[in-house]
Amino acid sequence: MVSWLQSWVYSNSTGRDLRIDWLRGFCLFAMAIDHIGGESFLYVFSGRLNFYISAAEGFYFISGLTLGILASRQTLLQSLERVWSRLLVLYRTAVLIALGFMTLSLLGLKVWYDPWNKEQNLLEFVAGVFTLQDGYNGSEILGLYVWYMLFAPLAFWLLYRKQGWRVLLVSGVVYILSQVVPTVVGAPIASIFMPAAWQILFFAGLVVGFHRLELAQFWAQRPRLRDGLGVGVLLTAAAFIVVHAQGWLPWLDRSVLGDANTEPLVWPRLLLVALYLQAFYILVTWFWLPLSRGVGWFLIPLGSASLWTFTAHLIAMVPLYNLLDYWEVTQNPWWGTGLQLLALGGIWASIQLYRRWRKAGAAG
Repeated sequence: MVSWLQSWVYSNSTGRDLRIDWLRGFCLFAMAIDHIGGESFLYVFSGRLNFYISAAEGFYFISGLTLGILASRQTLLQSLERVWSRLLVLYRTAVLIALGFMTLSLLGLKVWYDPWNKEQNLLEFVAGVFTLQDGYNGSEILGLYVWYMLFAPLAFWLLYRKQGWRVLLVSGVVYILSQVVPTVVGAPIASIFMPAAWQILFFAGLVVGFHRLELAQFWAQRPRLRDGLGVGVLLTAAAFIVVHAQGWLPWLDRSVLGDANTEPLVWPRLLLVALYLQAFYILVTWFWLPLSRGVGWFLIPLGSASLWTFTAHLIAMVPLYNLLDYWEVTQNPWWGTGLQLLALGGIWASIQLYRRWRKAGAAG
């Protein structure tokens, strides 16, 4: 690797991996842009749900990756305690999102989803929310995360017994069944995506995170191969961006884009998702210095407070949609860009203010 590029490479080998926070922050940034909507210049960063990977795939993979990294530093008992603690927080947040935004909708306020259907049986819906069989206004995204966390203890048990290959094998089999006979591996939860297909992202991330040190040592002993493959991944990812932008392979777009291919995570899309997950990781590793100085100050706080960032972007839509004729105003992309940045800036500021308040409280 050339010397000037070497000086840009991420080098912090101890403590919290800020690359993960940067990448997760970028995923949440892109997710918020797509969800808030309106015409905007920022879709160049998110793909507007019309690219070979979306923020959602990155979100679930990084969630598993982070959990695996933390588990690799702890005992099995500590990891199980962390899983159940995190699971309860996620479950509580999913329930509060569904019921809270349902209440706002019943009060006549506009939220991300269409107005809650008043013809539904309220008690049945509430019961469904508590059992994750119903959701509203994005709570299903967290509900799927909760569902995967329920199976994480079994995966940890195998990982600590040095049987991570069994986790990958079971995950792979479940994924194949989801593509061939999806009714056999259906999950009794409300979800935007097919749970049995998308689990491969979470559990693959879990295994990779758990074995991160071994993988790092393996590639450190083979720098030429590592750098050669890294360049190949980046060039391939760049080539597919050009191909998509120029429309040179319409059959590929038909095979991987749209809800019909995204929700079941069809295998051609899965391969492209794997390509871009690697490309983003390589990019943020090799070009860490300019990326961290340029936008890290903004993305890293969003990523390190991921649950709040997700919840807050749903909250931010309420004043945008109700205080303005949002869809009319944002036909102008300058207004759309400005309002999206205003919402994300407000979320970033809330994180910074909360941390300063906590720090002041601890000092006092």
